[in-house]
Amino acid sequence: MPRDFEPPRDFTIRERCEHRLTSMKALRKPSEPDFKEIARLALPSRSEYMTTGSLTRRANTSKQDTAGRVAGRTLVNGMATGLSSNARPWFELTTPDSELAQYRPVKEWLYAEQQGIYAFLARTNYYDANKVAYAQLGHMGHACNFMIEHSRYLMVAHPMEALEFWIAQDDGLRVNAVARRVAKTVAQMVETFEWRKLSDQVRAAYNRGAVHMLVPCMHLIEWNKDRDGDYWDYGNKPWRSIWWDEGVSSKKDEDLLRVSGYDSKPFSCPRWETTGAQVYSDASPAYDALPDLRELELMGREYGRARGNLVKPALNVPAGLQQTPISVDPGSLNFVNEMQGKVEPTLRPDPNVLVAIERGRDAVTRRVNQLFYADLWMAITDMEGIQPRNQEELAYRNEEKLTQLGPVVDRVHIEKLEVDIDRVHSIRKNLGLVAPAPPELRESGVAIQFVSILAQAQKAAANSQIERIARFVGFLVGAFPEAALKFDAQQAIDEFAQNTGTTPKIIRSDEVVARLMKAAQEAAQAKATQEAAPALRDAAQGAELLSRTQVGPEDRSMLDQLMRV
Repeated sequence: MPRDFEPPRDFTIRERCEHRLTSMKALRKPSEPDFKEIARLALPSRSEYMTTGSLTRRANTSKQDTAGRVAGRTLVNGMATGLSSNARPWFELTTPDSELAQYRPVKEWLYAEQQGIYAFLARTNYYDANKVAYAQLGHMGHACNFMIEHSRYLMVAHPMEALEFWIAQDDGLRVNAVARRVAKTVAQMVETFEWRKLSDQVRAAYNRGAVHMLVPCMHLIEWNKDRDGDYWDYGNKPWRSIWWDEGVSSKKDEDLLRVSGYDSKPFSCPRWETTGAQVYSDASPAYDALPDLRELELMGREYGRARGNLVKPALNVPAGLQQTPISVDPGSLNFVNEMQGKVEPTLRPDPNVLVAIERGRDAVTRRVNQLFYADLWMAITDMEGIQPRNQEELAYRNEEKLTQLGPVVDRVHIEKLEVDIDRVHSIRKNLGLVAPAPPELRESGVAIQFVSILAQAQKAAANSQIERIARFVGFLVGAFPEAALKFDAQQAIDEFAQNTGTTPKIIRSDEVVARLMKAAQEAAQAKATQEAAPALRDAAQGAELLSRTQVGPEDRSMLDQLMRV
């Protein structure tokens, strides 16, 4: 055995959490300069929790151009309206079994729970928190939103700033741990945690009335891989939650503020784009637009200097006029001795410089808007009504942008909205607001189908391909009738209806269509037989008449004579 071998020692919960937090901080550190630069250029007044735990606010004093701020606001409003609007449905509850979905008790339960979730979300701050999350996602490339059950407000959503939290992911590349720094006031500490768990400093501050003093706390939520599924106490819930006061140096477990757990994932962490085992996104509209945002800042300064030189240029004043008051206000009169010289501009600014700078700024602004998908978001927010044709028109006009946004929308659906809906359902269940589900749902489970404007528009973009091939086949059928056999019209109808979110009630199944086609063929055959019946009857009567008519020497019938011919 090596001499430097040391047997493993047991770490306390706080020691283990701090070790994990150290590694999570190392993962985020390379991205922090970009976060700060994006905040300076596009989110100058956004609050940030810095590494010291103190709340700072960057004043909007360095901004020379507002194009990035306007484009960012357009992106946030467009994502909020296009993905999870509080003014129209954006998800539906269903089941993977299409036949079971039409079973009346299952159908009624799914609809009741769906409406219950919508009503629950409307009573909370969820939609306001979503805007902050979309802002972080579109600018920093990732976002985090905690959804915590609350005794008075049912649920409270806590959106996090980019420098306020750290994340880690599992072997499935899904975020399974979040650590965040939370600056709670003394009053909030007393409301949130047990009195005996608070530090002496916090209790003393509360007793003397300093209830608004900030206390830096750490909160770690992680997947509880050590849980025992046979027990359902706090220590064995699927998600483990650990709180500690950073100002307390003790590492003992009994000095932690709280150790508890959650039945469902209490946070959602969508990311704009990741590659391989990458945890933090290295792409976002604001990140891609950083060079243009810097250029806009520079051009803004140059425009201000050029306009200032044009309106109030620098002057050359003779030394002999140093004690002579001179006014440059419009209409002012200055009397000077010609021998002393004259006052004149140092440089004579060219007004065309302003025009050139404005054109350059317009070009860069257009690039920024393109990177933020401003045209697409404006098309979404300006849509009137919720008719399906609006999604189709949006798809036709912005098919390329919708294709580029496809992976991002899928990530938001999987990493955020599905998690949020599952979390709300779990909270409602804990509050006794969910009716017992039909037994048939226990095996099939519940599926979430997104029907937001953006989701439907992306599906409608696929319909343009169906329409093109249908028109092409119709063109060929005129010259080559057999081309119609190559096109499955019934399948095309099914996919077109699914992409546009058409209710399945008005689209018949393949089995029903087969029965109807068989019945139609049988009806057509019966009709043809009925129409041919008079002719057959007349033919039979004529044959009988000929058989009775005797002709010729052998008294043969005329029918027999005709048969011999």
